[in-house]
Amino acid sequence: MRHLIGGLCMAVMLLGAPAVACADARTDEAARLALANKFIVLMQADELGAAMSQMIDSMMPPLEDVSDENAADIRAVVLEMTEDMMPRMFEAMAPVYAEVFTLEELQGLVAFYESDLGQSLIRKSYEAMPRLNEAAMSVMPELLAGMGDTLCDRLKCSADERREMKAAMAGAAQGTAAQ
Repeated sequence: MRHLIGGLCMAVMLLGAPAVACADARTDEAARLALANKFIVLMQADELGAAMSQMIDSMMPPLEDVSDENAADIRAVVLEMTEDMMPRMFEAMAPVYAEVFTLEELQGLVAFYESDLGQSLIRKSYEAMPRLNEAAMSVMPELLAGMGDTLCDRLKCSADERREMKAAMAGAAQGTAAQ
């Protein structure tokens, strides 16, 4: 009889275990999502949005055959739409962080970015962003020229095709240099 009661108790405990495990998983998931949202706030999402707007503005090609007034309106709309999109983008990012990072990793990220060192790193990263973009753009002409030569070597371009490729890459390089 004792074995029967013990077996019944064990069965009841085993039946309850999945519910406890599910509750623990939901709690862990909620904690990770809360930490992911906190991480985004600590990453100074507003500054990131402003930096992204600035980068998008600098990457917009010149608007030829458009009046200065219309060009200004187009740029203003692009910047407004970017700013409007940023909160939704961050909201969509939080579940990804919560899924990819463990609770322990998110706790570590939040602790780091709450620290003076973490906040300094964020500020300086945004401060460096325009200069880093400029540095990356400075190597683009050489990269594009090399890419064109390598493509033509691999595709066995004719002399005319090689000249066309060089012209296309030079045009693309000028576009990136203007930015």
